[in-house]
Amino acid sequence: MNILFVCKANVGRSQMAESLFGMLSKHNVMSAGTDVKKGDEGKGLHDYVIGCLSEMRSDTSGSYRKQLTREIADWADRIYVMTDWKDVPDYLDYSKIKFWKVEDPKGKSYREHLETMREIKGLVEKLVREIG
Repeated sequence: MNILFVCKANVGRSQMAESLFGMLSKHNVMSAGTDVKKGDEGKGLHDYVIGCLSEMRSDTSGSYRKQLTREIADWADRIYVMTDWKDVPDYLDYSKIKFWKVEDPKGKSYREHLETMREIKGLVEKLVREIG
């Protein structure tokens, strides 16, 4: 099964979910953002995100920001969205989408990033129990 995690900039929440899911499941996983700024695509993750994931023993050296495209969306069997409904492009197959209400930690402290990661970890663990 191909799982896609989506947030706005693909620098925090969706990257956390991708990394954690990749550690816990045998399924294929990818993440992308609905609004990755020009010049940011291909860049690494926010330092706080790297720190949070390193606490989980996750290697983020190969992680980089990706803009959501129709091709990426078509690849996915399921899409887990952690951004506002208004940011979701029309070309997504809505039958594949599940919304996770996870607040964006942008501009917040490292501790708040850790709290976001713990929240996402719980959602990912539940998903892995559901699909294996």
